[in-house]
Amino acid sequence: MNSRQRLELKRRRSRKLKLYWHKRNELDAFRIRFEKATEDYLAKRKLMVRRHADFFETPDKTTKELFVTQSLFQMLEAETKEYLVSMSLAQDPPDVAVSINTGKKIGVEVTELVNEKAIGLDIKRKRIQYIKEIISWNYETFTLKLQNIISTKAKKCEQLPAGYDELVLLIFTDEPRLDATTIEEYIKDTMFSDIEAFQSVYILTSHDPKRQGKGLLKVGT
Repeated sequence: MNSRQRLELKRRRSRKLKLYWHKRNELDAFRIRFEKATEDYLAKRKLMVRRHADFFETPDKTTKELFVTQSLFQMLEAETKEYLVSMSLAQDPPDVAVSINTGKKIGVEVTELVNEKAIGLDIKRKRIQYIKEIISWNYETFTLKLQNIISTKAKKCEQLPAGYDELVLLIFTDEPRLDATTIEEYIKDTMFSDIEAFQSVYILTSHDPKRQGKGLLKVGT
């Protein structure tokens, strides 16, 4: 190896070393930002007063919408060959714009199925009334609530912006009495009006006894 080759080798090594330290610094900076963001999130989460049905709860609405939408497509990937490529907040309606690997652009309207009265009673620490409220779910109360959500969202999404191939309604719930098995029994053979406004209507639950994790049900199938 002559002097020119040795010089070139030193230069290549120097460039590689600089690149290594640049990437290392970027990773360290990302780690610091991530740890700080996580710390801030946990601090905000701790200050949140809501405790009832709060599995999907986040300090802000948009984070929650993105989180549940991501959960939906992660679960769908296990059943289909379609998978999420990108996701962003949309014009509302819909709440979230999703692009998948087939090239489709899907609008996702996100909403929660929850007993609002139970939230208030829990915050006020009215334990007896709160317990009575959380066990009040039955076929009639659930299907009435679900029908109201579907109809309300169908009307809201009448003027959907152009450019979407599909519109999905995603309903999430962490109601203690409404696991996936219970909801499946309630919606079986039940017809809902205005459901044709959406290509798909899904219910994402915090608990599915069969999966030992989150549950996903399609309404109207």
